[in-house]
Amino acid sequence: MKTFEFSIIASGLDPQAEDFEQRFYDAGCDDAAIAFQKGHIIVDFSREAESVSEAIATAARDVRAAGAHIDHVEPDPLP
Repeated sequence: MKTFEFSIIASGLDPQAEDFEQRFYDAGCDDAAIAFQKGHIIVDFSREAESVSEAIATAARDVRAAGAHIDHVEPDPLP
């Protein structure tokens, strides 16, 4: 497996909530750093997978499981 680094820009959760970061960890984002900047949730991943597509798909699933809405992925995996 290879490690892929990318960020998911998300919204829809209150960063002031007591369980804000824990929601992501519990949803499977334990390989990510969580930040809140300029009104957006930034989830920086370093995820192991067979392909970048698989890494992003599983990360997106986990971010949604935390209750967030995905706005964008950086860098964009498509040329």
